[in-house]
Amino acid sequence: MAIDFSINPLTEEFRTNSANYYTRLLQERPIAKTEQDQWLVCGYENVRRILTDHDAFQRPTAALLDLKPEGPLKEFGHNNMVGMNPPKHTRFRQSAARGFSRKVVEAMKPKIERLIDVLLDDMVDKNEGDFIAEFAFPLPIYVICEMMGVSHQDHDLFGECTAKMLASLELSATPDVHEKGAAAAKILFDYCKLAALEREKNMGDDLISLLINKEREDKMSRDEIIWTLVTMLIAGHETTTHMLGNGMLALINHPEQYELLVNKPELSANATEEILRFDPTLYVVFRESIYDVDMDGHQIAAGSFIIASLFAANHDPEVFENPAKFDICRFNADKHLTFAAGRNLCLGHFLARLEGEIAFRKIFKRLKNFQLAGQPVPRNGLMFKGNLSLPMAWEAIGKA
Repeated sequence: MAIDFSINPLTEEFRTNSANYYTRLLQERPIAKTEQDQWLVCGYENVRRILTDHDAFQRPTAALLDLKPEGPLKEFGHNNMVGMNPPKHTRFRQSAARGFSRKVVEAMKPKIERLIDVLLDDMVDKNEGDFIAEFAFPLPIYVICEMMGVSHQDHDLFGECTAKMLASLELSATPDVHEKGAAAAKILFDYCKLAALEREKNMGDDLISLLINKEREDKMSRDEIIWTLVTMLIAGHETTTHMLGNGMLALINHPEQYELLVNKPELSANATEEILRFDPTLYVVFRESIYDVDMDGHQIAAGSFIIASLFAANHDPEVFENPAKFDICRFNADKHLTFAAGRNLCLGHFLARLEGEIAFRKIFKRLKNFQLAGQPVPRNGLMFKGNLSLPMAWEAIGKA
């Protein structure tokens, strides 16, 4: 018989040990009620159903916005593509989609390789540092800035503001966290507003120009463009930063997989998929049931708030054999749900995958003998997971 235990995802204890909670729930109570009378769903097939049955399940936009104070943070919520439902979501996504197509992303490959070489050149001259600060944070920031056509010299500002805004999106956010998130949202809004004004004078083939053209076609307003750029700045680097950090930590903790990747760099693409499955940067997504739904005998009433665990779905033994094992040769690693699914599939999934593939292929050509040089500093949110700091030591192999 399954052991009964209370579920409160808002507690620090749950957030800190959420992987253990989700694993246990997957085994004992894959569909469960939280203390807040919300549904927490863990099994792969049910999570995928929640992500892809767009008639029965939608993003709980209104419920989440009710938690936010009036001002920039709520404005961002109204205009954040990641939190929208159709038809607004469809309009926003179609306006930005071309900028993240496979063709456009593939064309970025030489630039991504050069950016990685520059970062590794700096790391070659050292023998230790914070992997997040040295590599995992600047790489995706530089890439999204290249795509937007803005300078990456302000990357520290982007990182600071992004961290505050993401913290304010957590269900456990306090009024003080909301206040800091609102201030950060205003800073990024003003930055992107100025960038759009400057781009109008010199249009190009970057993301900002793409969106300005959508405004000229009466498909987006100026404020919608600016908030979309803010969303791109946030989504374009934060999850990739944690993917790289989580991946390096997983490889360090599994030395046989580390050596395998060093000796077979052609596995870097599949290794990236396994990293995304094994330790996803986004642990949960929120949905709302539109009508009464039966799910494995559980009656989920219309209007119910649902927490769908991507981590648990990625560790479902019905789909992934021996899911607790980190295996960069796993044949179906790419079946993970870390990028969601259906029409809500992450717009930047091609880009994130390419950055991971190139990064893990190149890192071990330039540096060797990675090992922890201190304790990682984890980010213990309910939604977003990763490491804020990852102290490491390494040895150089040579220059590019």
